[in-house]
Amino acid sequence: MRHIRPARRGDQDIPVRTADKNSPMKQSAGNKHPSENHTRDVVDGQMNHELTKARYRSLDLADLMFGDLVTTNLARDILERFLADGTVICKEVKSGEGEETRHALQAAYANAVAHACLRSDVPPDETSESETKYHWSWARFPPTPINENKLVAFLNSVADHALSTARSILGDGSLKPMNRFVVPPMNKKHGIPLSYEPDGEDMRPDFIVLPLDAFSDDEEPKVHEAYVNFTAILLAGESKSARNAREGLTQVQRYMRGIKRAQPWLRFATGMAVGKDFVALLRADCSGIERTELSLTDGRGCIEFIRIVLGIVLADKQEFGHNRDVEIGEKDVSVDIPESRSASTPNTDTSLVNSDSASQSVVPPIFSGSASELETSCSTSSGFPNTDLLSRTTSSKGRTTSAGSKRGPDDEMKHGRKAKSRKRTVTLRAFIPVRVHGRECMGILFTSGSIRGRGTTVYVVVAADDGKTYLALKTSWQDVTRAEEQTAVLKRLSDHGPHANVIIPSRLFDPMAKDGRVDSTLGSIRALLDDEMQQFQVENRVLTVTMSDLRRPVAYFWSPHDFVRGVVGALLGHQYLCEIGILHRDISENNIVLSLCRGGLGALIDFDMAIVGRPNMHKDPPPPPSIPKKEILASLLQPSSPLLVNDKPYKAQRTGTTPYMSIGVLRGEPHTHYDDIESFLYVLVLFFLSYKGPLEKEALRKARAQGFIQQVGAGRLPHVTSWPDMFERWASGSHEEISDLKAGALNTISHTKFMRRFYPNICSRWGSGSQSTAPALADLILDCWMTFSRHDLKVAHSQFIELLQEWLSQYAGDESNYVYPFDD
Repeated sequence: MRHIRPARRGDQDIPVRTADKNSPMKQSAGNKHPSENHTRDVVDGQMNHELTKARYRSLDLADLMFGDLVTTNLARDILERFLADGTVICKEVKSGEGEETRHALQAAYANAVAHACLRSDVPPDETSESETKYHWSWARFPPTPINENKLVAFLNSVADHALSTARSILGDGSLKPMNRFVVPPMNKKHGIPLSYEPDGEDMRPDFIVLPLDAFSDDEEPKVHEAYVNFTAILLAGESKSARNAREGLTQVQRYMRGIKRAQPWLRFATGMAVGKDFVALLRADCSGIERTELSLTDGRGCIEFIRIVLGIVLADKQEFGHNRDVEIGEKDVSVDIPESRSASTPNTDTSLVNSDSASQSVVPPIFSGSASELETSCSTSSGFPNTDLLSRTTSSKGRTTSAGSKRGPDDEMKHGRKAKSRKRTVTLRAFIPVRVHGRECMGILFTSGSIRGRGTTVYVVVAADDGKTYLALKTSWQDVTRAEEQTAVLKRLSDHGPHANVIIPSRLFDPMAKDGRVDSTLGSIRALLDDEMQQFQVENRVLTVTMSDLRRPVAYFWSPHDFVRGVVGALLGHQYLCEIGILHRDISENNIVLSLCRGGLGALIDFDMAIVGRPNMHKDPPPPPSIPKKEILASLLQPSSPLLVNDKPYKAQRTGTTPYMSIGVLRGEPHTHYDDIESFLYVLVLFFLSYKGPLEKEALRKARAQGFIQQVGAGRLPHVTSWPDMFERWASGSHEEISDLKAGALNTISHTKFMRRFYPNICSRWGSGSQSTAPALADLILDCWMTFSRHDLKVAHSQFIELLQEWLSQYAGDESNYVYPFDD
């Protein structure tokens, strides 16, 4: 089915509710705890889960992204000049023989115009009947196996030649390039710096696009190595010698996730894959990925290729997804990057490394000379793979290039540990937010971005009234189907007034308002009309912006007791929510914050998944523990995987963050307040496995003074440690597997076995702080674990709070082993 898409960037966008298209329950590659496994295979698997049925062929993507910069008419005229000078060859006719060349060009132009503003969820016919008798090729396209440097030289030559031709055609000498392609000059066996830590997946694209400011003004431009980092990348690309584009698209997908995590203010990220005779342009927003795939052996593909390459070079940051409400500044940061294995041996696969300078690398020469200077490719194939198979098939093999120089997924780990290498310290130019929605920004407090999902980012901003108080400004792309529920939740919170243990946010604007501030994925970004959104099988997401008081994230606790008081406060806040008729539904470590005062209780935040229910719901009697016979039989008929149901996107009724989900929610049972209380138990258990005691006193004091922002390039906090294998499966397993693991551990006869696994991990993490800490924590966890087991997981707020307060009282003296770091 094809849809006309006449709407354009800048038109007023009115968000449309896409009926029955709920966003998928995570497993996803976003909102991952730093203690979780972040390796390549894990991230790829989770991305394929979150992107199930959310990858679309968009035939007009080049037109939508760069149509305002490079029209189809202009690209056709440029192609005509390219035919005349031998840059492009039509193989069925001799280059430059007017009549036949004109026929081929006319057919290519007609095909390109026919595909403008079209969208399809099934691969259409790529060429018109009149085009099939012509075979096109690019004289300077590098031969296979494709060398990255030769490919970038080719792309830059096409861009330079197209730009000079466009100036001549338009009579406009003011057209200036904004960006340029480059091969990352770093060691090929290591990723580009400043991808959002602690990701351990392969993050080294074959080529990237950087702003022209990153290059010197020499005749042969040099890229300043300081700019080669993920906060500066505009586009990441991959080259593939094989005709099958599937693996290349998977890798580009991973790089786009990296761009979004390093630049969470982006509305979307852009990627590109280039092969023997094809090019693919990809754009990733919070509703999924759309892509266009073009054959370089047909005329339409050549026209669109010119539009893409020239458009990339001419585009400003907004064309690459930059949010106009976020002002970006620059900051120099020092980071350690791996040295090459052999510093004395020149790398024959890249001409970019300058052994005399760590700050500049030579870019391949721009277009010049005759066509014979670079080899001509011989392209024969014109079909494209169905990349929706990515949701069911993921390559586990390592990446290879012409020289087989890149690492595979297992190269990063040896015997369960990362391979050590020598490092050198470099200074990078990081791009950071300095003003967000009109407010001075100190930095980023938290980001959970992947590709599809809410993409929540929390900025620390300065309050407008006194210029000294810090506030939390949160942006997230909320599913439109949830927007009305979120409005109802915030209204009820406002109606009942403040509570000491609940942080109530306020909106900067109504995300469903009919004004220019509204931004949605299917409307503002993809330019779909209302009726087209209804036919789409992915959710429409709208940008929401809220403000709230800033509290202390749990990672900045100063003693175990400090964290336990945080949980007590959050439980009191949750009890209050139940009293006024709000069910939170997303209890996790990230949604609990600690007090800024010594001895104070914590609070509960984040109401993105909350719903309005009956007041005093927590006073309802527990539901019967048994599942009706008919529900068990019905469950046997459902697929074991939640990915596909009747070949439609999975409609999630379960909510929460996977490691902290209750057993009932994981099994698809209705979500009640008891499930939230059970999630508090898993927060408690996983917290003491996530950290090796608190940070040093001075680190805590510095963090508070800076508003607890993430330090660019610092990686995960030094006291964070990985979860043991048994608990890692609470994050990486299927929902069925996780529910069985938790249920088995909570079984009465398994308490001793569970504690035998738990206690050694507590000792290794907390034994250095005080000899009494590990036994005290084991006492706390065992009491809580047995209480939930005895009550069939139906524990009341008062029961849980009483357990925690009794522990705080019993072990109050042990807190003297820790130093309170803050000056209240």
